[in-house]
Amino acid sequence: MFTFVNKGNYLLVEVSGIYSQKFFIELVREIAKHGKNENFDKVLVDIRNVEGNPSIFDRYQIGLEISRTWGKNIQVAAVAREDVISLMIENVAVNRGANFQVFTKVESALEWLNLLDKK
Repeated sequence: MFTFVNKGNYLLVEVSGIYSQKFFIELVREIAKHGKNENFDKVLVDIRNVEGNPSIFDRYQIGLEISRTWGKNIQVAAVAREDVISLMIENVAVNRGANFQVFTKVESALEWLNLLDKK
């Protein structure tokens, strides 16, 4: 399940459910659609509540889909549980031109998106 929340200067996407490659490919496409329709170029995706762990092949395919669908038009930070991060998706996407990074903490993701107030 995906929940899209307009946070003013970025789009928050909260994701929960059981992992499948089809589920994540649909997520990538929905993020692009909502980003374009609502005129967001910055997105924070929280996938910490997704159960399951993608295979290396799935990670590669999802990275390809991110690069094809988002490209450089949208900056996306994903927040994931440390036990499922391998950076394969990020590496594949970034090496093909996407503006995407994976984090374990929301604050780090918001900082990378340049959304934290500097005091």
